[in-house]
Amino acid sequence: MPDRSSLVRTLLWIFAASLVIATVVGLGLGFDLFVSQPVIAETLDLPTRLQELAPFRLARWPFDAVATLAYVVGFGALALAAEPISLLAGADRRAGVFKSAAQMSGVLGVAAGLLYLGAAKVTIDLGYCDCGFKTEETISQFWAINIVEGATNWLGYGAVAFGAIAVALSALLFRGRGLSEVWRWIGGGAAILLVLGVVLDVIVDSPIGDLLTAMATGALLPAWALILARRSAMSDEPSMQTG
Repeated sequence: MPDRSSLVRTLLWIFAASLVIATVVGLGLGFDLFVSQPVIAETLDLPTRLQELAPFRLARWPFDAVATLAYVVGFGALALAAEPISLLAGADRRAGVFKSAAQMSGVLGVAAGLLYLGAAKVTIDLGYCDCGFKTEETISQFWAINIVEGATNWLGYGAVAFGAIAVALSALLFRGRGLSEVWRWIGGGAAILLVLGVVLDVIVDSPIGDLLTAMATGALLPAWALILARRSAMSDEPSMQTG
């Protein structure tokens, strides 16, 4: 039991810290706090606009990479923590559903982040050849990264959806096991914000969905994880072993 509790605490701390880092850096990128977006005339054609944006994308890349890697680490920690967390629930049959949802969320999140990182890095590192087709190369890179972003966005939506299921289920799974009503409300609120964030991001051309998701990943989910980590340190108490 002590080894399991220590593992849970470590993974939950990594999960919480990674989400905070990813959210803060992501918000900084979204509001152009790290790198200012250049003003580009709308009258320019697409290839020219893309070429004008190239230095901006290059300057953003280190921050983008940090945020994405932080999400990868966070989702990876969630996937690894899923089973030991579910074991803390004892013989409750819902523990298996929680474990599956958390593991699926973690795997999808890791896959989305690594796929995006690999594709984005290629477009950052890849120069133009001296064959005289710079315009064609620029447009090809533009569409390639858009296709990858579309795919990774939907992988991310899946990760968020399964994560919302896992967090919401945890409120039921650990009822009466020494965790406060505040913790349960935090988990429920995080699940609601995650679902709303995905839905709004899909149907509304507005940053409101991203902001709702950021509230969940930057505040509520870390709080959920840290409170659970603290409680797992006392998992030898009867309230955590019996249900």
